[in-house]
Amino acid sequence: MKKNVLKLVLMLAVSGVTTGAFAQSKLTDEQKEELLAKMERYRTELNLSAEQQEKVQSINRTYFEGLAGLKASNESKLAKFKQYRSLSETRDQQMKQVVDKDQYKRYKAMQKAMKDELKSRRKP
Repeated sequence: MKKNVLKLVLMLAVSGVTTGAFAQSKLTDEQKEELLAKMERYRTELNLSAEQQEKVQSINRTYFEGLAGLKASNESKLAKFKQYRSLSETRDQQMKQVVDKDQYKRYKAMQKAMKDELKSRRKP
């Protein structure tokens, strides 16, 4: 019972911090929802501690804001791709510093699975 109450309090605190953090964000509502879903997935699949959750959320918020900027950009596809790769590499480096080796392996496996899923959705 005590554990469940603690979990509930922790979830409410995280959602409250998340809502406050998004109040001044450049992200659209859809992007905010996607970020929240990704955070929940990371939290459960990577078994993140509360401290790691905050850091990962900050990393992902920066990444998603960078992607939003790329989407709105009028630059060439090649320039956008280079910026995307830079954003992804920065995110990976930051994640590597926040999570342990096992969590990072699972993170990279999750990234590969998402990439494979996107590839399968593309038209031939």
